Amino acid sequence: MGMDLKEAYGEVSRRLDRLDFGMLLPGLHRYPFALHTEAEVCLGDRNFPNEGRFLANTAMEFEGRRMAVWRLSATQQNYDTLAASLVHEMCHAFQVETKTQFPDLIFGAFYPRNLSNYTAKYVENLLLAGLLYDFDPVKWDDLLSLRARRLMSMPEAVRYEQLTEGIEGQAKYVELKALAKLSPGQHSSALSGLAASLKDQRTVFDARRSCYDSGAAFLTIAEANGRLLPAPASELGTADAEPLAGGPDLSAEFQKYFATIDALVAGALGRADKVEVTGSKLLGFDPYNVRSSGNRLYHPNFIMCGDSEPQVIMGTFVTVMKEQTRELESVYKVRP
Repeated sequence: MGMDLKEAYGEVSRRLDRLDFGMLLPGLHRYPFALHTEAEVCLGDRNFPNEGRFLANTAMEFEGRRMAVWRLSATQQNYDTLAASLVHEMCHAFQVETKTQFPDLIFGAFYPRNLSNYTAKYVENLLLAGLLYDFDPVKWDDLLSLRARRLMSMPEAVRYEQLTEGIEGQAKYVELKALAKLSPGQHSSALSGLAASLKDQRTVFDARRSCYDSGAAFLTIAEANGRLLPAPASELGTADAEPLAGGPDLSAEFQKYFATIDALVAGALGRADKVEVTGSKLLGFDPYNVRSSGNRLYHPNFIMCGDSEPQVIMGTFVTVMKEQTRELESVYKVRP
């Protein structure tokens, strides 16, 4: 049995009262928040029907205010982690308020399938996992050098990663700091989970999700050890671009991971019907769960289509895109 919306709202609010937001991140402040299910929303002292505006875990504008929103799952049981998750989304609201640059979500959805780049990224992740618990300035320098070499080899991909680390990695870092204040034991477990995720070969192939971990780890290590973060992409042009020597063999996992995605998309199309939508562009989608195969995108939850004003359409879809842009060629709705 899941949490009661009203009870959870009160418990989260009391935990947020205990946090000094400016100590989590300079300038960060508390934002309004809402909890929701597919059917109902709790916002302050109000409960009202969810008419499709509240879709996921995010930061959004509602009634003229930026706010954090979180969808309660049937298995969610812990108020400390829930409060820390809301802080994560409040960080996103703060990033919008301060006009932080966000990554190109379409590029991320079509992130290039390059085994050498993934291998080098995985070596970075292994270094980060070790540095979380045992800082070594030589290994830190090795990490920054490897990042700089990758930037020269695949500049667009690495710039996408750095922007995603700056958005999602920062939010996860702030979430971890909030959890450390609310429940040190759970923070310790979360940090162990972060290190384990960085070491897992399978996680590196989801470029966006991997940046949650690498970005949070970069910030955690830098703060704990008084180190500067990697320079912005535009400042790394003089780095030594020697190729990565050796490294782990990820070829089997690489083939398995992307073969599974290709089969998922092909299977979805095999049980889908072509539908007409308003507008010619994919204006919104769930970047955390989207999967790509060629110029096709698989969306398990919803899409937002239109030319300027998005129309939200719930369900599972495959969109066929024009040359990996936001321009739609066709849309297919997958039958249950």
